[in-house]
Amino acid sequence: MSSYQIVDEPKVRGTNALIFNPLIILFVSILTPLFWNPPLMGRFWMPMIWIIINGVLLGSHSLKKEILAIIIGAAVFFATLYGTAFISVSSLFDDPDSTLPYLRIFLQAIFFSTLYVVVFMQSASYSIYEYIREQDE
Repeated sequence: MSSYQIVDEPKVRGTNALIFNPLIILFVSILTPLFWNPPLMGRFWMPMIWIIINGVLLGSHSLKKEILAIIIGAAVFFATLYGTAFISVSSLFDDPDSTLPYLRIFLQAIFFSTLYVVVFMQSASYSIYEYIREQDE
């Protein structure tokens, strides 16, 4: 037996230049809306797509859990949007427009909580990837 492989060891592919530290993806998603607001609510879905692609390229051992966390976060996000639309149409509040700033804060909290959980899961695979890359050099 000439090689030894750990079960949860990331499978390094030829696309090493496209693999990023998951914390960089988190920081870019925090700082991008300060300078540019992508169309079609891109500041919410672009980092999620990027982190999934990063996990696939990294060969993350927890990729299925990461995708599940993103799906659950997206479901809660859209349920919040739907619930807010329902509240604005119904007469539950005297002034539904006064709740919009709180809605924006809550949507940001859902988004960053989901992203943080996925980054936390992917950082273990990235640490192993960095170790393997340093050993190969």
